[in-house]
Amino acid sequence: MARHATTRGRHGGAEDVPFWVTKRGAGIALAVLHAAAVAAVLVELLRPFPEDVHAVERAHALDFTASYAIYGFIACVVLVLLGRLLRRIVMRPEDYYGGDR
Repeated sequence: MARHATTRGRHGGAEDVPFWVTKRGAGIALAVLHAAAVAAVLVELLRPFPEDVHAVERAHALDFTASYAIYGFIACVVLVLLGRLLRRIVMRPEDYYGGDR
């Protein structure tokens, strides 16, 4: 079961929110993620992965100027277009949740 901290909501009432949503919890989560990234880099520097015999063949396929930038740009465009398509699939009407409050 997740630990929840009690915080004050917008309207002054107490409400339960998950720990990682609080300022302290977000700081701890960010510190853990940074530590994991540093640990991954250190593992790679201290004990590199064994050489891949097919790595040279794969590297030559992207052996032109700005290949990774072009690949990244195309990937971002595809993600945006898929997001627009997904929005049309899951979109609900404005009054989906009922009338006025």
